Amino acid sequence: MALLLLFASSHFVTAQSIKLSGVVKSEAFDMPIYQAKIYANGKLASSTDRAGNFTLSLAKGQQLKVIAQGYLAFAKTIERADSLIVYLKDNPLGADTTYQTLYTGALKRKLSTAAISEIYTSQLELTNSRSTGGLLVGRMPGLFTNQSSGEPGADAVSLSLRGATPLIMVDGTPQSFGAINPEQIESITLLKDAVSTAMLGMRASNGILYITTRRGREEAQKISFKVQSGIQTPLVLPKSLNAFSYATLYNEALANDNKSPLYSLEALAAYRDGSDPFTYPDVNWYDQVLKNNAAFSRFDLAVSGGAKTSNYFVNLDYLDQGGLFRTDPKNSYNTNADFKRYSFRSNASIDLSKMFTSSVRLGAQIQNGNEPGATVPTIFSNLLSTPANAIPVFNPNGSLAGTDNYLSNIYGQTFRSGYRLYNQVEFKVDVDLKAKLDVLTKGLYAKALVAYNSYLFENINRAKREEVFEMQVNAAGDTTYTRRGAVGVPMSNIGTVTGRNSSLYGEFALGYQRRIGVHGFDAYLQASNDKMSYSSLLPENYRGIAAKASYNYKEKYLLDVAFGYNGVERFAEGRRYGFFPAIGLGWNITEERFMQFVPFIDYLKLRGSYGLTGNVSAGRFTYLQNYARGAGYNVGTTPTGANGIIQASLANPNITWEKAKKLNLGVDARFFNNKLGTTVEYFVNHFYDLLQRPNTGSAILGAAYPLVNIGKLERNGMEFQLTYQDHIGKFNYFIQPNISYFRSINTFIDEAPREYPWQVRTGLPGGQPFGYIAEGLFQTNAEAASSPVIAGYTARAGDIKYRDLNKDGTIDSRDVAPIGHRRPLTFYGINLGFDIKGFDFSALIQGVENRQFFFTGANVFEFTNNGKGQAFEHHLGRWTPENATTASYPRLSVGANPNNEVNSSYWLKSGDYMRLRNLEVGYTLPAKVTRKAGIATARIFFNGANLLTWSEFKEVDPESNSGGYPIPRTLSGGINIKF
Repeated sequence: MALLLLFASSHFVTAQSIKLSGVVKSEAFDMPIYQAKIYANGKLASSTDRAGNFTLSLAKGQQLKVIAQGYLAFAKTIERADSLIVYLKDNPLGADTTYQTLYTGALKRKLSTAAISEIYTSQLELTNSRSTGGLLVGRMPGLFTNQSSGEPGADAVSLSLRGATPLIMVDGTPQSFGAINPEQIESITLLKDAVSTAMLGMRASNGILYITTRRGREEAQKISFKVQSGIQTPLVLPKSLNAFSYATLYNEALANDNKSPLYSLEALAAYRDGSDPFTYPDVNWYDQVLKNNAAFSRFDLAVSGGAKTSNYFVNLDYLDQGGLFRTDPKNSYNTNADFKRYSFRSNASIDLSKMFTSSVRLGAQIQNGNEPGATVPTIFSNLLSTPANAIPVFNPNGSLAGTDNYLSNIYGQTFRSGYRLYNQVEFKVDVDLKAKLDVLTKGLYAKALVAYNSYLFENINRAKREEVFEMQVNAAGDTTYTRRGAVGVPMSNIGTVTGRNSSLYGEFALGYQRRIGVHGFDAYLQASNDKMSYSSLLPENYRGIAAKASYNYKEKYLLDVAFGYNGVERFAEGRRYGFFPAIGLGWNITEERFMQFVPFIDYLKLRGSYGLTGNVSAGRFTYLQNYARGAGYNVGTTPTGANGIIQASLANPNITWEKAKKLNLGVDARFFNNKLGTTVEYFVNHFYDLLQRPNTGSAILGAAYPLVNIGKLERNGMEFQLTYQDHIGKFNYFIQPNISYFRSINTFIDEAPREYPWQVRTGLPGGQPFGYIAEGLFQTNAEAASSPVIAGYTARAGDIKYRDLNKDGTIDSRDVAPIGHRRPLTFYGINLGFDIKGFDFSALIQGVENRQFFFTGANVFEFTNNGKGQAFEHHLGRWTPENATTASYPRLSVGANPNNEVNSSYWLKSGDYMRLRNLEVGYTLPAKVTRKAGIATARIFFNGANLLTWSEFKEVDPESNSGGYPIPRTLSGGINIKF
């Protein structure tokens, strides 16, 4: 009976068991995916072979789930035996199972105790930016970005990682930060805390931005070709006044200064009706020299593939970014501010034997820039300083107009000043050799790496100067033209190599990775030397040893220890090397048995790290006393000139590197079947031995004090990132917001004793603005006469009123105090998107809160440069008796105003903004159409960058507020074809 029951039971199970086979492919390339994981009811049941095939048995009604790194998961309930073809979509958020780490490559996120953020190709490709820094805006917690210019080739985005500019590393070696197109990048990783960076020792305090370039995989050849083109338009340009408004306000300003008007009623009428454009010009200089838009285009070709013993990745990229300047077809040369970039990368790896593997990585880039001979900064500076009524563009005889007051004819500078070229050539080659030493002990390996980087910077000056002439008409009506300023200079042809830099990096390392039962070990010991040469300067070497050891028990309890012992010749012998240790601890709570009773938590980890890092900011050889050329003198009975020698700044033989003690606490969690993920970081970094010049010394010394390691600074903050990714049927969607809070405090500054407490800098935030505290505008002359004012200045109604802090009846340096708020800098990004039935959408919203800036300078103040300067639309809101209570600007004055133009809370404006940084809409053509043509996929897309901006202060762009080359809004479209 028992035997019969056993047979029946066995027969029942067999009847319900389903044998399933299938193949897993990439939807984008229609190619097999190797080593995809196949799960049955949550348990790993199989994985795909090199052809993407799999087979397994599972019970009817069980769920099949397919997971591969970098792809969205596939799930299906199995009801019958079948042969499946599973197409996996690329995950728009990229891989999420590993981190790139310093030197040791990819590490399972589950085993990391460090503060790390990482993004991947799929996100980087969505942002249209020439610079790599521009690809990161708003996407990574802890990284503050700002773009101050939109000039082609000079539009780099500044990066600040937890308050400091991070060291850039590419494929494991430090290098200067150029621009790498996103298709060449596998991932960009931010290493933020001590345990993730300690191996770099005295180069680690500012954190590391680690770029990993793409490599081939064991798969059939993939080809991707992208074409993109569009237009760029300026976001914000200064709004200068026309000639009539300018002249009217100028007369008003003179009257405010108790001076006679400059422009007669006849002149004002001529400016208004334009009846005499040569004598009474009205020139919109921005319209004369700038176009409404500029074209740009980009072409990218990527080829990758591999077999069991080798793989490769090759990329070619071309970028053509046009400038906003108008050009003259009569010129046989280009005078626009254009930029072109040619990029090449080839990464290849081969197994030389079962023991040895070698990789060769080549990268090259050529950048060609062009600008008018007068240079872009000069032209934009003159646009800010040349009013509409200064001069006509041309005189009646066709010559360029100019006067003694306005020698720079902006049209001439843009079209007739020749041109300048700059070329930058970068080349990098890395060669590494890795040996598996399992013959000695399992998990042991050795690695050697040599990397060479070369940079060449060349300028070609083919500038010239055209003469300008002033038209003069005498009483008899005769017209003459008088040259003003210097004589014309023909086109030059001067080529200059402005920089020839290189670095040679060498590294030898031993590593050990092994799991023995429930114990996991990972150790790495390396020695390295980084030799850097800058043009004709003596080379300098960073050299030392470093190590990291990691241990985990059941992948539950984690321990990381790391150190760097390295040095550089910038310091005196015997003081060149330092030791920088760090430790990290982690606890994967979800590995504990009690977490089985909390089913909605899929993953929860607590981690923390603490360590010491360094930063080399001292100049070279500052520990040696040096001498400089001083004033000349005469010697001998017949006076003969001789050069004198003086002692330069005093040497500091004890100068050393700056240091930082860093604490980081973090939480990583995932909920609801891994749909919701979050990361929270809290950090406190104490910087000390910062280089400062003592301010408590005496001028009796007779020489400049040297830099001394005395400063102290604390940087602290929090970072949050949330990810929600799910699908409703075939509708896949995600949202990934991040927000960061950052504060810095000067805990010690060597400052002389202050007379009043509000003058003390120690204890205040780093970068704290100082100035007078404004209390509005004087409404009457009587009020101004009875109030404290700046010594020597007679205040009038409409001037800025300042608070007399020390009550001495005078506004002076004793009344300068901290101004503005002291709230922590807050910056954030919201990355979101969806796809359905071939359509896809993505958007990035980015913003900043609690940022302040001084709204001052040539694009703010009126009639500067002794009354020859520009005026702008915001001056229409100036104080007058009629709008005294609603005025948005002080009374107007001609020339410098020592009261109204000093730093004060009146000019401290909010730099808060929120920007729709990027938006992309795409459509992938149906596979049944493209595959007939031998194309895996073809995606058409439309992209917009900097489409909308919301800001509290409207007068200028919140990122770029100096009136220079504007940040552009970009509209583009393209197609990406994959084979």
